[in-house]
Amino acid sequence: MLRFIVNPAAKSWRGRSCMEKIAAALEAASVPFEAVETSHPKETGRLAEQLSLKPDTDILGVIGGDGTLDELVDGNTALYPPIFYVPFGSGNDFARGIGLKINSDNAPQLAADMSSLTPRPVDIGCCQAKGQDVRRFIVSGGIGYDAAVCWDLEKGKVKRILNRIHLGRLCYLVVGIKNLLTCPLAEGTLIINDGEETIPIKNLAFMSAQNLPYEGGGFHFAPRALAHDGLIDLCIVMPRNHAMFILYLFCSLFKGAHIKRKGVRYIQCRSASLSLNQPLHYHTDGEIGEATTDIEFRTDEATIRVMQ
Repeated sequence: MLRFIVNPAAKSWRGRSCMEKIAAALEAASVPFEAVETSHPKETGRLAEQLSLKPDTDILGVIGGDGTLDELVDGNTALYPPIFYVPFGSGNDFARGIGLKINSDNAPQLAADMSSLTPRPVDIGCCQAKGQDVRRFIVSGGIGYDAAVCWDLEKGKVKRILNRIHLGRLCYLVVGIKNLLTCPLAEGTLIINDGEETIPIKNLAFMSAQNLPYEGGGFHFAPRALAHDGLIDLCIVMPRNHAMFILYLFCSLFKGAHIKRKGVRYIQCRSASLSLNQPLHYHTDGEIGEATTDIEFRTDEATIRVMQ
């Protein structure tokens, strides 16, 4: 049995219409299925566990964006059957990062006939800030600039002001530029693989811990990241000043050219523990956490299998 979890709010409340097209194809092919919708945030993992425990669940379908997948891996992934994922978000960095064949256009056809697809494992990362709960991520985690942008979009004043004057579409651009010019540059120490290497950190704009190559709707922060290699790829950006930081971000859009720059350090590892001289916001797949001075990223023992 093919069972779907649908985020109806995906892509400006068009998730349900995506499921309707898939349902029509499944009905035409006489493929049995069930679809349930999420009704509030943080529900995907719980629904995935419930559907996976049904003895006739062979494939678990998921319709939504990267945030929906982030909720999915918060559940007991050991229970999950292979995932038929339909990317239906604004960034879709997960689908881009693994080269997913499935998209919203071909999903109805592929759901009705999965003979061309194979379940393949995808790693999961985990993150823990000092005094806070462990959090998982499927695309990336990070601390510094990218998390500050997420914080501003969710809790800052800029988004509310722009929405009030009907310029909400400019939120990402305005918030991104604001933080490019004002983000703090921190100092500290980075410990790799539980003590194998200790690295002094100076002028840290941000550190991204990547499970997959892309973040933020296409920034190619981790060009060497693979979906199932048991490693986290760190992109550590330490510019001399904010002008250099803008250059590094621009370069990251072009096949990861930023990693050749002097102020960028690129490390593949199993774990990374960062201590800073000032608290910075962090995120996991865009979900922000409280600002912290101490944080650890590492690979998780769990994986998921994704139809590709």
